[in-house]
Amino acid sequence: MSDECAVSQHLMSINVGDKRLREKKNLLIVGSCTDTNLDIVKDICERDGGHFALHLCLEETHMNQAGFKIASIVKYSEIRKVSTLTVDGSPHCIQLHYVVEDIKRHFAPDIETAHFVIEKGELHEITSEAVKRSRHLSKIQKMIDS
Repeated sequence: MSDECAVSQHLMSINVGDKRLREKKNLLIVGSCTDTNLDIVKDICERDGGHFALHLCLEETHMNQAGFKIASIVKYSEIRKVSTLTVDGSPHCIQLHYVVEDIKRHFAPDIETAHFVIEKGELHEITSEAVKRSRHLSKIQKMIDS
């Protein structure tokens, strides 16, 4: 596994203008609890010319702090793509997907986003539309009721 895919650095401890981020242009943010699925992490990390990977746990870091840090990284390092990989079903991890979509919508409409979750050891790609809809419980309820 390349150094960039080792996911050894915490999102909150990296400089927003780190040379490795500026060179790679693709950022992968991995939920810290995916560490038992390193083969999946490596697969996502190596896609699209490779990503620089950082880990984060939103049980430890408030989503607003993480969001400000991610937005700053996107702007200072001119990131073109932000991918997220978390476990599925975690009320904390889902916030990472929300934060990335909010950054795209409000501050960096030109970035590409990709969302992935791991459920029972299996990788699932999630669309931005699914992330957006999951924020609206009334819409989910209508889908269930139909």
